[in-house]
Amino acid sequence: MNSKSKTKKEECTWTRLWGKTGPGETYHPLIFHMLDVAAVAERLWDHHLGSGLRRRLACSLGASSSRSLLALVAGAHDIGKASPGFQRKSVRLRECLPLSWSEYDHDRPHGLITARILRECMGASREAAVLAQIAGGHHGIFPRSGELRFGSDTLGGEDWRTAQLALLAELQRLLAPVSSSWADLSLPVDDPFFVPVLSGIISIADWIGSNQDFFPCSGHYGEAPGAVTDEYWESAKSLAKTALDELGWSPSVSFAGESSFDAVFPGFAPNLLQDVVIRLTSGQATPYLMIIEAPMGSGKTEAALYAADLSMCRGFARGMYVAMPTQATGNAMFQRVMDYLKRRGHAGRLNLQLVHGNALLARTREVAEGEIPDVKPSSVAETDGDIDAQSWFTAKKRPLLAPFGVGTIDQSLLSVLQTKHWFVRLFGLAGKVVIFDEVHAYDDYMRTILQRLLHWLAELDCTVILLSATLPEAKRQALAFAYSGREHLQMERYPRITLVKPRRHPSVASEGPSRCVRIPKERSRAVLLELSSTDLESLSKNLAHRLESGGCAAVICNTVNRSIEVCRHLQARLEDTDCSLFHARTLQGWRREREAEVLRAFGKGERQSDGTYTNPHRPHRAALVATQVVEQSLDLDFDLMISEIAPIDLLLQRLGRLHRHLRRRPGELGTPRFVLLSDAEPDGRPPDSFGRSTEYVYDRYILLRTRMALLDREEILIPDDIEPLVEAVYGSDVTPCCDHWSAALTDAKAAMEHAAAESQKAAARLLVKAPSAPEDLLEGFNPALVDDEDPEVNKALRAATRQGPPSITAVFLEEGRTLSPKPETTEIRELLDRSAKISHVGLFHTLVSDGEQPEEWSDCAHLRHARLLRLDRWNQAEIGSYVITVDERLGIVIAKEGEDTE
Repeated sequence: MNSKSKTKKEECTWTRLWGKTGPGETYHPLIFHMLDVAAVAERLWDHHLGSGLRRRLACSLGASSSRSLLALVAGAHDIGKASPGFQRKSVRLRECLPLSWSEYDHDRPHGLITARILRECMGASREAAVLAQIAGGHHGIFPRSGELRFGSDTLGGEDWRTAQLALLAELQRLLAPVSSSWADLSLPVDDPFFVPVLSGIISIADWIGSNQDFFPCSGHYGEAPGAVTDEYWESAKSLAKTALDELGWSPSVSFAGESSFDAVFPGFAPNLLQDVVIRLTSGQATPYLMIIEAPMGSGKTEAALYAADLSMCRGFARGMYVAMPTQATGNAMFQRVMDYLKRRGHAGRLNLQLVHGNALLARTREVAEGEIPDVKPSSVAETDGDIDAQSWFTAKKRPLLAPFGVGTIDQSLLSVLQTKHWFVRLFGLAGKVVIFDEVHAYDDYMRTILQRLLHWLAELDCTVILLSATLPEAKRQALAFAYSGREHLQMERYPRITLVKPRRHPSVASEGPSRCVRIPKERSRAVLLELSSTDLESLSKNLAHRLESGGCAAVICNTVNRSIEVCRHLQARLEDTDCSLFHARTLQGWRREREAEVLRAFGKGERQSDGTYTNPHRPHRAALVATQVVEQSLDLDFDLMISEIAPIDLLLQRLGRLHRHLRRRPGELGTPRFVLLSDAEPDGRPPDSFGRSTEYVYDRYILLRTRMALLDREEILIPDDIEPLVEAVYGSDVTPCCDHWSAALTDAKAAMEHAAAESQKAAARLLVKAPSAPEDLLEGFNPALVDDEDPEVNKALRAATRQGPPSITAVFLEEGRTLSPKPETTEIRELLDRSAKISHVGLFHTLVSDGEQPEEWSDCAHLRHARLLRLDRWNQAEIGSYVITVDERLGIVIAKEGEDTE
């Protein structure tokens, strides 16, 4: 064979290698798919990384043409498909390949083969190994060096080697090569930042570049590609622009420029807290951590949004994510952030995502009642012309990629748990402002994960804002250390704002001084404190007396079962009072409606000229029995509050919904009164128990210290008493009032410390390594762990963001209703509206083992792991020994044969 014929055969070989197949008899050549992904990566670099991320990547890549090198590595991600095991998957296309085949050809994941081929081409350096493993990890799991020891049974013979090298050479020729060969690449990849950012870009570029709506198959079986690579490269760049535009990446929204606080929030002059935030952030031009500690209802959210606004206007932040403790608080915050962004958006498309497991069911004011635009499941969109929350971003693992998001803290915590594509989630947060609300509310397990996340956010040039009304000093120090590496921060009296800079290396503390500024104190107000029995008769008599002239009371219980019991009792005793129930164990559709009813009835209302608020929907006499769903971030206002005992910080949060707004109160309710339900021993000894259910939810040690801190108190001054009370419970100094208390505290503390240590170990087992050498991050991944979705997965393998009993989604189907063979978006929403999360331990295991799993749901991400319960005419379902009643006002009532209702 002459050289001309040989060259022609080689070209025919590597251009005919296929990368994906399409409808009918179409395929896409592998080199074209690699160019598609390279083109998307280039466009992401140009328009979506932000200047800070580009600078960091350029430093990591150590090359003047970092953009081209990024595209080159991204394009090379699928070189592993140029292997006999992959190419033989299509019998028809295999027949067109004049390459050697063997019955012993072994099919391994093509990401592994990519890493092996690139390591051989780039040499044996650690830098080459890092790049090769990153490129091979685009399906979510990095190949580890020990897995790359395979031979020709996977890689193919010499003719395969020639084709692989020809593909890489062509890729480099087209992408403005930075050196004469792959082996000449010399990259000092020492920055931990490099791993999640480069890995994230490659995976995203691959997801988009694989979308046949934008990058259709260009070849037909039996035919050579119709375009040469030079022509196709120009086409790929055009297709990449179209794809990113139509998927909602471009054009991104821009702000007109820095504005004053009252321009960002029209009609509101900054208060004392917000003045301090404005002063602290006015000189900031690089990322920082800010901790705002101030009383409930003092404007922390608006202060955080304004600080985020300045960061984005000054160019050191490329977007924002607001992390809330629950879905309910996320839903409420979503509307507030949407209103803010609509006021500030100057040009471009505003892509705002609601990010949590039930975002598909959320409604906003701008969406027509009962309608959500019929896009892919999980999408939440406003379609009035200037908001476009694109459905591409709502798929699993992608919501944090949107420039703006509001959701649960869980979605951000997943970015540092060892699950597939953890780095995509982390890349989604890189360079943004991340706001965490109610940071006091997280237990040892979640706080361990949060501290690792803060370490990574510092590494990824994120500005972080933490909000709390009741943050213990030890927790403030720990959270600040996680971000800055700085111990023993300056401390001012509460309320205060702390500001520190990020560390730049795992062993180096942040540069520049930390600052802690006391917020000038607003006028204090006194709340009367009353201790009362947990007896239900006493409770109903107390309410009847206090509400004699009208008024709205909240009765807060620590468990759903107790709230149902209390509500039933009050409904039977208080005939002239509107007694209602608000908790999370109900159907999703009913939960959403109930939440709206509660906000309408007990929300702020309209501000009058004299500064007071009136709400035409506020009932004359009402008692809302609720669980913890009302204690966080919901803007509710009650005339009277009654609560079961809980840790002091949570009691203070609940108290923040008492006389929250200035309004006229009926009768004696003009003075705020907080009634604490906690049985006391006649001789002053600590109670033997606060109740089995309460001590299941909260540590007995913290409850004892809370009860001790409130002994003999008749009032609480807000904000003066917030910090003293929190430190009295969480601080290291303890002064028991007698020997009985001392013994009880000693026993309870030992149990709590053991549980805390176990929780921290459980969380640490799941964590991505702290920022460290890139090769350590790549080798230290546990591929056995999975996202916390499938209830049948062993607990030891779940990468869960919260500790506690597992839950399962149950869908309750009305009598007479049938399932469609393949549910479409509308039906999926309807079924999810009829669903609830069940964490009751006995019922959970019964549902896992005996629950119905319709085959029709197997391909639906939202329903795949759910169980179906068919209701009878009495809205009841039986499974195992359980009878479940679905009641619109009480929620889901669980009873077991031979036991009382649970």
